[in-house]
Amino acid sequence: MNPYALVALIILAVAATAQYFLGTRKNRWIVSTMSKGLEEILRPTATNYVNIGGSIGYNFSYALSGTWSRAKGTYTVNARNSLLYLPISLLMGVRDRFFINIFTKKNIKGEAHLVAASWLRRANIDGADSMHRRDVDVGGKQFVLLWKGADLSSELEKLLNSLVDPARLRHFCAYPGTKTFFVNSTPKLGNVKEDLAIIVKKLPDFIERGKDK
Repeated sequence: MNPYALVALIILAVAATAQYFLGTRKNRWIVSTMSKGLEEILRPTATNYVNIGGSIGYNFSYALSGTWSRAKGTYTVNARNSLLYLPISLLMGVRDRFFINIFTKKNIKGEAHLVAASWLRRANIDGADSMHRRDVDVGGKQFVLLWKGADLSSELEKLLNSLVDPARLRHFCAYPGTKTFFVNSTPKLGNVKEDLAIIVKKLPDFIERGKDK
């Protein structure tokens, strides 16, 4: 074998091994940060985590109390442990992802969506064409407000303007049919606590006061 090729293979092997261990350690730190942040904000009475493929992420479910009955969701992280796949995934736009459904015991005023304009088609919102719509710009990023049943555009805009970094939000939804709120975001290095704290604080604005069933 050509000695230069051999040296190159050795360097690649060492780099791949280092990337695997460093990337795995960073991903474990990120998912740990996510779970701790979630529990600090939602204060669950019981928790359940199901691992997804080692350091890829977790499915989680929480039992909650008070206004909220339960929460469930998923968080996944990019392949930082793969030297070869990581650059490809970044070029493809793959990022850390966070999804959560928070269920309430109360009635929600109406259906409402706050969606990054670039994510609107992938949000797969049933009946979006028949909803009221407003387009807004925050920090140079375009968002779409959709609602029906009750005019929740003001509540959506207040939520959007309260976020520290709106660009991290892909989709927020209030859905009265299942009494649930949905959040899809791209957290920065596991920081879901910052955005979720703001969102949870705003959720009562979407709930009918004095009515639960």
